[in-house]
Amino acid sequence: MQKRVLSGVLALVFALSMNMLNSAQAQGKAQGQKGSAPPKSGTLTFIPHADLEALMKTNGDHPARVVDIAKSYNLGAYLLHFETRPTTTGPLNGWAHNDISELYYVIRGAGTFLIGGELENPKQDDPNGQSVKEVRGPSTSGQIKGYTPQKYVTGDIMIIPVGVPHLPGYEVTEKTDIVRVVIDPQKALNLK
Repeated sequence: MQKRVLSGVLALVFALSMNMLNSAQAQGKAQGQKGSAPPKSGTLTFIPHADLEALMKTNGDHPARVVDIAKSYNLGAYLLHFETRPTTTGPLNGWAHNDISELYYVIRGAGTFLIGGELENPKQDDPNGQSVKEVRGPSTSGQIKGYTPQKYVTGDIMIIPVGVPHLPGYEVTEKTDIVRVVIDPQKALNLK
């Protein structure tokens, strides 16, 4: 069952990426760019289960693969792993991505994300920082205010567009593994 759901999510991501590519090509033609031959098909990127299992052994957000799609944008597959932990207290620091959109698919676990609202005293993340180059892309960080707590369980999907503040892992009630799919039109993330 879990493999069938994961296959469905990956098919959805592929369809979304092809839709973005077609939209970008149509927009280029609408802006008067000369038509060109369609891009050549890329090569398959395979991520074996063993690679994901290895990433599930360390807390955090880790790239499994980030690939260039038809020289138009990067598409990244990440694994986000959280051990069980209580609700975060104190200042709640979240971020909003400047250029990337994300799809989160919960493979297993339960908890709460904070999504939406605004960032108080927002600051641009260091563009040369490892997190920006490998995980987040250009982002703004700050104390998240006016958010919506979004509970999640195994099988849920969350799509977070560009510019929406969020804080994953606010509360983790069960050990959690999430496949995070990133659409990076500015190619800010390092390929892997």
